Amino acid sequence: MPRRVLAAAVALLLPLLFSAGAYAQPADYLKNAVPWQQSTKGISGVWNMQGYLSSSIYPVRQRVAKTMEGQLPPLLPAAAALLEKRVSDAEHDQPFANTASLCLPQGVPYMIHAAVDGPLQILETPGQVTIISTAYNEMWLIYLNAKHPGPDDLEPTYHGDSIGHWEGDTLVIDTVGLNTKTTLDQVGMPHSEDLHVITRVRRTDAKTLEFLVTVDDPKTFSKPWTRRQIYKKAPDDARVEESVCENNRNGVDASGHQSLDIKH
Repeated sequence: MPRRVLAAAVALLLPLLFSAGAYAQPADYLKNAVPWQQSTKGISGVWNMQGYLSSSIYPVRQRVAKTMEGQLPPLLPAAAALLEKRVSDAEHDQPFANTASLCLPQGVPYMIHAAVDGPLQILETPGQVTIISTAYNEMWLIYLNAKHPGPDDLEPTYHGDSIGHWEGDTLVIDTVGLNTKTTLDQVGMPHSEDLHVITRVRRTDAKTLEFLVTVDDPKTFSKPWTRRQIYKKAPDDARVEESVCENNRNGVDASGHQSLDIKH
């Protein structure tokens, strides 16, 4: 290529390269940010669940969801009867096959209480908070200072439609539009299509994250109730990793119960 042609080509390319470089920069809100390992404010970071009740260690009734006061939630008669059947079945080695057994999302709020020690990763970005769980590769998308769509435009999903706002140091998340495939605990506590979940998330100290989850479902419970879940800051080298469920650990038998036989 003649030198004059090469020089002309370079002259044309240089502005494009500098222009591309201008865009290939960290977003403004990140320029003074520190890695989550060093941060002591906000809720971003990688967190490990505390107090997980493994089915291999704890009896069925101990693993049923409890209120903050340690009591059974105020179930209405039909829901209480359904839960009791699932508990009884589990005590006779026929545990209820929840969505996790079927390789489907645990959903809201169950993913907060059943992350099998975690980790969860929380990402704060302008206009959105994203919670990612290693278990089942779940993502919970929370849109800040927005509005729920109208009832006719709500498509029921595992994680629902979640709108958040900050009240001081607490992120308040309002979730509606949840489908009825999920349960509220690993044993099989049911809920209806009217489930409404309010989740309050705050950092209580540099290494502790608190979730206060209030469940309001007038078709299932006689009044709203709240459950508390604690997470601790993960080690500096912790990360959320891909975990694809292929149903090779817990199968489902012909009657719809979870099988604890290992599948190969």
